[in-house]
Amino acid sequence: MANSTGKNLLDQRRKGQAFLDELRQFHQSRGSPFRKIPIVGGKELDLNALYIRVVSLGGFAKVSDKNQWIELGEEFNFPRIQYVPNNEVSPSQYLNMMSGRQKMEPLSSK
Repeated sequence: MANSTGKNLLDQRRKGQAFLDELRQFHQSRGSPFRKIPIVGGKELDLNALYIRVVSLGGFAKVSDKNQWIELGEEFNFPRIQYVPNNEVSPSQYLNMMSGRQKMEPLSSK
């Protein structure tokens, strides 16, 4: 019998990789560079999880309008210095990488 936790983790990784592949293709189609996955708190940012969460809250504009970036930072265990609104690390990274993508069809890994 397969370990369901291991299977879930593998499935989550596959979805995350599919999301990144689709995100790279999206950027390539727009002629915008997708250089690398941001590092936050010494770890790669889970762009798939961040995208799903931001969309579930209504998208970039609503998260920004409601000043929810600090709450998101806490959910994702970001070091506080990296998600203070004045620093603009998470919001600007999200905006640069995915806000235009939100306006198109949802990514398949959602």
